[in-house]
Order: sequence, then structure tokens, then C-alpha cells
Amino acid sequence: MKIGKLQVGHNYVPIRPYEISSPENTSGKISTEKTKPTEKNFSDILGEKISDNVGLKFSAHAMRRLGDRQINLTALDLSRLTKGVKLAEEKGAKSSLIMVDKNAYIVSVKNKTVVTALTEEATLGNVFTNIDSVAIV
Repeated sequence: MKIGKLQVGHNYVPIRPYEISSPENTSGKISTEKTKPTEKNFSDILGEKISDNVGLKFSAHAMRRLGDRQINLTALDLSRLTKGVKLAEEKGAKSSLIMVDKNAYIVSVKNKTVVTALTEEATLGNVFTNIDSVAIV
């Protein structure tokens, strides 16, 4: 027997998240009128949740640099980067260079945003300006 027939036979009404009635409805009946879905898509919501849990955001520029320079952040690398940002924040830093193994990250400590990412090759021969601290983790 199909689920649809079983539901009709027993007067079951399928409940979907967008069909749940507002708190003003105290009649106990389920509203079948659809509410507007949120404007955010799944990847936006997932990105926000990851940022909330990690505490760090990555700028669009940093995301491009991670891809261009083939920097793969592991969970351990991300944890160490977060630790470096926290250490810099505790010392009152505003913009910091965080070294994680051979990769360097320029981070806006105040906004907890990774601004750019560099490999060892990209860091050689460069001068970093507009930073007030360096953390090696």
C-alpha cells in the first residue's frame, strides 16, 4: 500500500515546515497556507553556521587566493588559525599575520576575517605592511 493512500485512509495530513501555522492560531489545526520561504539558500546558511562555530570569516579575496594557491585548510589548520587570531586579539592586535606551518594568513582581528592567504613561495621576498602583529601557531 502506498503512503499517500495510507495517509488519506487514516486522515493524516503531512506537515511541512512552511505549512506550520503562526503562534496566533490557537485552534490546534494545521494551516495549509504556505508562508514565504527564506531568501537564503542552503550554502549561505551553511556558511553562516560554519562561521558561527569557527568564529572566522573568509573574504571573497581570501577564498580566491585559497583556490588559486591550492591551499587546503584542514580542520586542524583552521583550529590553529583560530587560535592565532585569539592570541592576537588578547594582545590587542587589529590586523595580524598568522603563520600556520608554511602558509601565511593576513587577518583582520577586529572583524575576525581572513583577508588573504599566501603559500611559502608567495611570502618569500614580500614585505607585509599595515599589520601590527605576527602570530606563529
